[in-house]
Amino acid sequence: MTGLWGVGAYHDGTAVVSWPISRDEMDRDLAAGSRVVAELGIGAGQRVLHCSMLSEAGQFWPLVVGTMLTGAQLSCADATSGEAARVAMFLRLLHYDAVVGVSAELLDGLEGLDLDPAAVFADVRVLAARPAAAARLRAGGLPTHDLVLCGPAVAIARAPDAAARVDADEWELGADGEVVVVTSLRPRARRFDRHPTAARGAVHDGALVPSS
Repeated sequence: MTGLWGVGAYHDGTAVVSWPISRDEMDRDLAAGSRVVAELGIGAGQRVLHCSMLSEAGQFWPLVVGTMLTGAQLSCADATSGEAARVAMFLRLLHYDAVVGVSAELLDGLEGLDLDPAAVFADVRVLAARPAAAARLRAGGLPTHDLVLCGPAVAIARAPDAAARVDADEWELGADGEVVVVTSLRPRARRFDRHPTAARGAVHDGALVPSS
């Protein structure tokens, strides 16, 4: 295994957990991120907004790079209430084909500006949101792809009515009650064996239906 790419972070439901990421596994994750972007129908000439935190680079960098490799145009924002004004500005001035990583905090920020999230995201074709945000967007009538951070892995639904899936070559999801647990399937700088995550939901045949 080659040297260290970086250090990721995730919440396990109790505390923040840091984990080392090797260059080998990030290379594999970049390839997987490119496949996910393609499966979402994102391609050259389209415009994509990614909403995430720097601490989530281990999970989101493969999706960001996958977006760039398609030839799509890329914008980034933090997934926080304080970024709501900038996100609203992006979507007012430019057409976005996809917004990935929408959080409940971001929706709170939009509502704090007296903006209706359903109106802000109305023209977005692919809207991938974290569970609490996804529930609110669906209540507003918007088709929404579930995006769930399962510890170091990212589960994304490829269609609004589909369950969310991780890269099946790299990760396996399970459940301990409602707690989603994750296992790594290939060599990594840190091995995961049914590690608990902050995600909640039901897992069937490797697919996750999250609790909001």
